[in-house]
Amino acid sequence: MAEGEDGGDELPEQVDAEGARALIAGGKVRVIDVRNADDFADERITGSVHCDPDEIEKEIDRDDPGGRDAVLIVCGDGSRSAELAEELRGGDRQVTSIDGGFDAWVGDHLPTAPNPDEEYEGPKTTQPGAVQQSKPPEEEEEEDEDS
Repeated sequence: MAEGEDGGDELPEQVDAEGARALIAGGKVRVIDVRNADDFADERITGSVHCDPDEIEKEIDRDDPGGRDAVLIVCGDGSRSAELAEELRGGDRQVTSIDGGFDAWVGDHLPTAPNPDEEYEGPKTTQPGAVQQSKPPEEEEEEDEDS
């Protein structure tokens, strides 16, 4: 990212999918997805929020609980999100989009959040910082009763 006049980082007008991943992983941007609700429900960038394009200005101006002021807008192919980012950029707003949109994200095999209604068929994953129990809770209770 380029350094702004005030010493802060400024977002580029667009980033490639890998650049977007780095911004998200670094906690520098919140992600707003403007694809239709069905596409968003099927698969999305983890941590993104869905927003109708007509309501995006309200969403951007809303305080982010994570304290992030910068926004990354995502659409299917990158065209609509680029237009929105251009319209919304300026003043205090730092707004960018993914060149190629969600299609580029998926095309680079970057992680997505699946529809929560679908059964997960991938490898077993763990959350960073999560503690795994050695035995299911039912077995632990039975052992305690036998003691």
